[in-house]
Amino acid sequence: MLAKRFLPLSDYRDTERAGYKLLPFRFTPLDSTRYVLSNIVGEYRIVRRDVLTDLVNHKLQAGTETYDEFKSGHFLYDGDSTVAIDLLGLKYRTKLGRIAQFTGLHMFVVTLRCDYTCQYCQVSRQTEDLLSFDMSSSVAERAVDLVFQSPSSALKIEFQGGEPLLNFGRIRSVVAIAEERNRYEKRDLQFVIASNLSPLTDEMLRFCQDHRVIFSTSLDGPEDLHNRNRPRPGKDGYARTISGIRRVRGPRDAGERRYCQQVVLCLWA
Repeated sequence: MLAKRFLPLSDYRDTERAGYKLLPFRFTPLDSTRYVLSNIVGEYRIVRRDVLTDLVNHKLQAGTETYDEFKSGHFLYDGDSTVAIDLLGLKYRTKLGRIAQFTGLHMFVVTLRCDYTCQYCQVSRQTEDLLSFDMSSSVAERAVDLVFQSPSSALKIEFQGGEPLLNFGRIRSVVAIAEERNRYEKRDLQFVIASNLSPLTDEMLRFCQDHRVIFSTSLDGPEDLHNRNRPRPGKDGYARTISGIRRVRGPRDAGERRYCQQVVLCLWA
């Protein structure tokens, strides 16, 4: 009974003489007539079922556009080149190269408190008076230790919340601990604060300039849309964010003090 499930040996000999061999890939149905093919280096093709059948049965004709597409995407190889498998291996090693470095990005949620009540907030947002939802000094110290356990040569600590500026004291302490640790670690160390910029003060800005801290903020679009999606007391979230962006970027006059090296702005339409 089991023998009937296998093709005659001659059929396999025929495929060896067909002129190409298959490289590892997966396929899954997209709809009733098409399939998605993907391989280990991230290449993909969308093909009809009959094309997939021809591919796996070694019936594709060399020199055709379909054949060349599969060949360039590392779904098959032939005797035309001896580097196909080496090239596939190189691409795969490159793709996995970051794994050896583990991660360089580390998120520090220094508080769950926030002055906004955004409709789409994904965190367990707390009111500004609940200090028990702030990161403690002991947790911060252990977290910095964990950051430097990463083998990555470049480390980035991103402060998030809630609104991280509501616990700016913890940000200052983490930056100080990490910089002191980095005196002998010698990593490429960066800091980012993801903030709505509402609680921003000149003292905070001066500290961030001195320590090359980058700000990351966002707008939901025009003022009415932003304020509707991201309500806060006073309904002035948009104006506060715009003001914060201008303050972070600093004055246009090159002779005046610029507070920060960079601000990253995301605009959500």
